[in-house]
Amino acid sequence: MIYIPFEENTGGIGGPSTFMRSLRQYLLEVKYPFIEDKNDYRNAGSVFFPISCNKRTLNHFKNNSLPIIQRLDGVYYPSKHGIKYLYYNREIKMDYRKYSDFVIFQSKYSRLECFTILGEIEDDKHRIICNGADKSVFYSVNKNFDINKIIFTTTGSFRSRDMLEPAVLALDRINEKYNIEFKVIGPIISSDVNKFTNRGYIRCLGSMNKEEIAKELQATDIFMFCQLNPPCPNSVIEAISCGIPVVGFDSGAMKELLYFAPELLANVSDEVFNQYKDFDFERLLEKILLCIGNYKECKNKFIDHSNLYDFKNTCKEYIEVFESVRGK
Repeated sequence: MIYIPFEENTGGIGGPSTFMRSLRQYLLEVKYPFIEDKNDYRNAGSVFFPISCNKRTLNHFKNNSLPIIQRLDGVYYPSKHGIKYLYYNREIKMDYRKYSDFVIFQSKYSRLECFTILGEIEDDKHRIICNGADKSVFYSVNKNFDINKIIFTTTGSFRSRDMLEPAVLALDRINEKYNIEFKVIGPIISSDVNKFTNRGYIRCLGSMNKEEIAKELQATDIFMFCQLNPPCPNSVIEAISCGIPVVGFDSGAMKELLYFAPELLANVSDEVFNQYKDFDFERLLEKILLCIGNYKECKNKFIDHSNLYDFKNTCKEYIEVFESVRGK
């Protein structure tokens, strides 16, 4: 039986917490055995955790030669966090280098990011498993595109200006020609972000559950996504699942996820870690206009690929890892 410390990762609003809540629900549904009580971990034959874990727990598994599986998305890096990136990464790196027997990355970019900062590991000690969406909630519906009223949407936890400012500056230009609405879904937890929401065409809808988010996406024409170096953004996966054309920057794992529509991603630098200066809103504006001008083609392309990234398949791959590592 595997120990998974869900209680340490289910209280937040970020990607790891969202994933762990969903994984727990799936494992319960398929009756896959696991231990989550921290007082009972000594009865487990392996451990799986996202990002970092209690060292007393890891020492128990290490000292007893029991498999340790780590899930990593992104890491802290110098261009964003300065010299403090070393301090912020210290626990993650210790788990990665000293304890983990196997590591799951969310994307090829996530692996590149971690290899660059934390160091490389052997091919047989890691696997890439992309995130997925709940297809019973996030699915495509027929929506007529009305050039007289274009609805844009973005979702996320808005904690830095790169996540909203470029989209707003680009849509300011669009607003001069088209009647638009821009729905911003999710908590805005930074004043640097909040100051860009004072436009008449913007509706800040706050936090929503997944059913509410899906309903808003299905009423959307174009999904906007701006974030520096995203490892595997759930927001984009959910939009794809709803068959909504996604416009954004070619940063992080975006081109991996949108391999079928790279023309909708604005160019940035070729560096592993992009910086905010690489986000030129005029390039983003070009991609928005490209999507509007070729909307039917873009929409059909996303509907054709809306079956990608099923969370059930993601979970099945995680179980495959749990089983294979346990069997070594």
